Amino acid sequence: MNTATRSTHAPPAPASASRARHTLLGAEYEHVLLRDPALGFETAPSSGIGCLVQGVPSRLDRWHYHDEYELHLVVETRGKAYIGDDIVDFEPGFLVLIGPRVPHNFVSLDAPAGGVVTRSLVIQFNDEFLRQTEGLFPDLRAAVGLLERATHAIEFAGMEAEIHEHFHRIRTRTGLARFADLAALLTQLAQWPACRLLSAVRGRAPHLRDKRESLLSRIDKAVDHICENYADDLSLPRVSALAGMGMHSFSRSFRRVTGSTFTEFVARTRITRACHLLRQTDHQVTSICYLVGFNNISNFNRHFRRIRGMTPVEYRSDKAFRRSPGA
Repeated sequence: MNTATRSTHAPPAPASASRARHTLLGAEYEHVLLRDPALGFETAPSSGIGCLVQGVPSRLDRWHYHDEYELHLVVETRGKAYIGDDIVDFEPGFLVLIGPRVPHNFVSLDAPAGGVVTRSLVIQFNDEFLRQTEGLFPDLRAAVGLLERATHAIEFAGMEAEIHEHFHRIRTRTGLARFADLAALLTQLAQWPACRLLSAVRGRAPHLRDKRESLLSRIDKAVDHICENYADDLSLPRVSALAGMGMHSFSRSFRRVTGSTFTEFVARTRITRACHLLRQTDHQVTSICYLVGFNNISNFNRHFRRIRGMTPVEYRSDKAFRRSPGA
């Protein structure tokens, strides 16, 4: 049965964020102990980290929520993703990190009559061990900061190839090795600039207090501003003022939440956009340098080589990179 006919699995869309508190109504709670391996779940998740290969049609396609974070990559079909109070189109390469207890459902609209074996690759995990070990391993701070931003949902662009590799590696590991691979993946996501927030609905996260929520909202505002205005003058004084914070407090909080300094995040955002222009246009490298916000070509080349490991010219000529839509 094609999931496009399963209209009962598509939740009514809230008209605005003011209705966000009602979105759990009608959502089915998915308890970890009731997950059926016949549906693609692992028989015994390791270290609180479970991997799922989901096809369509599937009984898993319904409006539901659970206590774990979910990293969800679509590899086949196109359709609609219902996440909290948001509705977004998905296609192969769509990647989203969904927070705990945020209701969601993915509805494929073009699945063939015979179905699809692998529509999505999914990693579900709790954050308890990650938070417990953060104090011992400072390198985990970026990953924990990402989870605090993802108490609703975050969409990432251009990471399909990396996620495929990480997913298959995590799936073959157990114990500490699986945890280490997930932590490495989350750290990479935390530093990935091509992202946007989805849904006004936040799952219940008791470790976050109102003050912390306010701080995250300020940093989210700054991140959105950087991603949307990367070509402008993104000075620390200007962006910290936009967030309503002093420069010192903003710098410290920004690094804590994103895992990157303000300057590094801006540079990576600009280089990500430059990569897109190098692949998709015939603009000269010098023109791209200024289009993405750099003020001189030597500075642009230096950052590009540091972040991508090659020059812009080498990147443009590399066929493997040109096949990767968001690299």
